[in-house]
Amino acid sequence: MKILFVSAEVGPFSSVGGLSQVMSFLPKALIKLGHDVRIFTPKYGSVDGTAPNFPGTPKVSPKELKIELENLEIPISHPDILNNLNHSLSCNVKSFRYSPHDPLVYFLENREYYEQRANVYGYADDHVRFALLSKGCLEWLLQKKEEGGRQKAEGYANLKSETPFPSSFDLLPSGHWWPDLIHCNDWHTGYLIDMARRDPRYKEAFKDIPIVYTVHNFKHQGNGVWDFRFAPLDKKDTGKNLLPDLLDDKLIECNALLRGIINADAVNTVSKTHVEEVQTPEYGEGLEEILKKNNHKLFGILNGLDREEFNPARDKKIKTNYNYRQLFRRAENKLMLQKEFKLPSDPRMPLFAISGRMERQKGIEILMEVLPKLMENYKFQFLALGGGEESFRQFFVELSQKYPDRAAVYPRPSFSLPRQIFGGSDVVVMPSQFEPGGIVALEAMRYGAVPLVRRTGGLNDVIADFDPDTGSGNGFSFSAFDPWGLYGAWVEALTVYRQRDLWKKLVVNCMKEDFSWSKAAGEYEEMYKQTQNSKVKSQN
Repeated sequence: MKILFVSAEVGPFSSVGGLSQVMSFLPKALIKLGHDVRIFTPKYGSVDGTAPNFPGTPKVSPKELKIELENLEIPISHPDILNNLNHSLSCNVKSFRYSPHDPLVYFLENREYYEQRANVYGYADDHVRFALLSKGCLEWLLQKKEEGGRQKAEGYANLKSETPFPSSFDLLPSGHWWPDLIHCNDWHTGYLIDMARRDPRYKEAFKDIPIVYTVHNFKHQGNGVWDFRFAPLDKKDTGKNLLPDLLDDKLIECNALLRGIINADAVNTVSKTHVEEVQTPEYGEGLEEILKKNNHKLFGILNGLDREEFNPARDKKIKTNYNYRQLFRRAENKLMLQKEFKLPSDPRMPLFAISGRMERQKGIEILMEVLPKLMENYKFQFLALGGGEESFRQFFVELSQKYPDRAAVYPRPSFSLPRQIFGGSDVVVMPSQFEPGGIVALEAMRYGAVPLVRRTGGLNDVIADFDPDTGSGNGFSFSAFDPWGLYGAWVEALTVYRQRDLWKKLVVNCMKEDFSWSKAAGEYEEMYKQTQNSKVKSQN
């Protein structure tokens, strides 16, 4: 299949959150399955391959970018006649590919909306910037289609009468490319789906192309300046009207996520459990009724893990490399971690940790309620890593002052310490209020740190409670968002830890789990096929 991804961020060129990681690893995994995968994204400022989430990636010089199309005129308003562009914004399309094993990445270049901005997100006109990305992608594809059509017509004119009539792509130039499927991501590209399905300029050209929509976070539905959940009734977007012009003040009121969900051929989020969760008021962020109406096209596919990048046998960020057959070597990483955080070096002392942003979503409030009681009643060490809300950070600072030999905190983000925590701690705690995917649990297990989680989203899909009788399972869990559920699971983890053979079995179970991107890519491939078949049936 020829697959075109459209995304606001793509690692390693632009990297803010988990979306960039997905856009780095999933296309590569699909290429390994034999698909021709390409990506369309903005060109923010200078293209820099040293984004902090992708250390070691070589820089890309702007001179290395190939010019695909200059002076692409993107219409600002709805033209009365399809070939009348009216007032337009001028952009360029450039491309770059690291190697044949990487996707070809197309960059939409515009000085005002992308190149002169220091950040990927956070501007008052973000809705314009990403509507421009969506419209720019469709205009670029239209240009490719028109170019291919002209060259086909020229080829037909040169055929001899006895030559059999060629298939539709026989006479296309070797450089011509047209997607079999478009895969959009998050609210930024919901505009594209709405335009492709409903705008008179585009809907005929794209009517046969299935569009898949992955929603990584339902909370973000458009420009954050506009509050979609609490907008006045007379300004709530239902998705029924055509999108206004690019520079129309009313564009900010359009719920791009809602429009993408309504008009996509398939919608998926990053775990099977989260598919069910988002159809409830607790998790649906005001879209639960729309999601219920469209549940026939909802899928849940867990994000994968790059097993080469996250590999304790070769990772240079940890002190000592190991695999599940060499767990005795893992203890050296624990001692190093204790030394790093100025805790007493003791390989037998249970070491619990949290790693990530300290915010309400991560369940920090219930952790704060039970942790002092656990510290009073049980012997273990605790590490906290990450920035976030000041009151949460202050709690862990005070805890470390009260228990200097058993608790420590690094109250700001770090790009190297998480691997050290996964490689040296015994338990990684994730009492999340909601967790669509749960990538941290996958990373922890890969390094032999046992997850202790609340059953929500992807955490529910990947964690099976350890059973001492059968030796099966890969972690500990609790269900209700309640501090005493967390307390009970913590005590259970401490109980199993004291039984060394059982704990070793549990750690081996974790490290042998397969949550690779190749597995995730296989599930995406199946979803693509189902979506294609459903679209063909609906058109017949």
